[in-house]
Amino acid sequence: MYEKPNLDLWSGRVDGQDGELGKRWHEKIEFLAYPYEQESGVAFLGFECDEGVKRNKGRVGAAKGSDELKKAMGGFAYHQEAKLYDCGKVLCKEDLEGSQEELALHVEELLKNNHFPIVLGGGHEVAFGSFLGVYRHFKEDIAILNFDAHFDLREADKATSGTPFAQIASTCKEFSYMCLGISKAANTKALFKKAEDLHVEHILDTKMTYMYIKEIQEKLDIFLKHKKYIYVTIDTDVFPAYQVPGVSAMAGRGVDVSLVYDVLEHLFENYRDKIKLIDIAEFNPTYDINDIGKKTISRLVYDIVGLIES
Repeated sequence: MYEKPNLDLWSGRVDGQDGELGKRWHEKIEFLAYPYEQESGVAFLGFECDEGVKRNKGRVGAAKGSDELKKAMGGFAYHQEAKLYDCGKVLCKEDLEGSQEELALHVEELLKNNHFPIVLGGGHEVAFGSFLGVYRHFKEDIAILNFDAHFDLREADKATSGTPFAQIASTCKEFSYMCLGISKAANTKALFKKAEDLHVEHILDTKMTYMYIKEIQEKLDIFLKHKKYIYVTIDTDVFPAYQVPGVSAMAGRGVDVSLVYDVLEHLFENYRDKIKLIDIAEFNPTYDINDIGKKTISRLVYDIVGLIES
């Protein structure tokens, strides 16, 4: 089910004495419903779903994530030139597969209208819907970059938050997948074997530090060298628990958000025209502490918008 943008999510301070120079996001955001026929811009689309987390025996609550992130972004100072759109959200109750198909339809429509979608989840089941939208629009040669503590390559009778990339592998002709921040402690030998069988590239969380930044960049460059399109997905359980406590499965180690930003900066500096969509998954406001995770993730989204414009 699709729900149009909610104007009440966007509020914040107003510095009227500063005129246009004092504007904040809540004053500049525009509300754009399906079929998204407006001047191109950055399009925030929510995916209100954690049915996949529930099926994967995780801690539910991520369905509330997209609205909470929009609320957090309203007070940001406006330094952008691009149009910013709230495009509403896709809601899921129990029909996860149908909701992933609906999300794909909306992503494809945003791409048709030359918007840059940022999909705000929701559990990591968002990834299958996001990818389908990109795949159906561009049809070939899509590289997936996943910042995540988990491979999410599980086999199951039905879709969960742990199966999206296995679903993608069985959908597309060429599966090009790289995972950054993998926790050896959180992935069994079976999952590493599955990744090896599917020729998945990965970097362990122990190697996702500034000491290895050059090696990280080089590995990315080799992986992306001949790719036409890039889909980036960020599972917020990749971050340390002290930066993002509100997730289904907290990271005991994790990858620092500053490093993730710097890796994203490298990607946008070198592959800006190839990056077609970013989604954010697994933020769970129910388990957040003093809005620490909400502030961390919303600021990352703010910085990503800056990279999109650069």
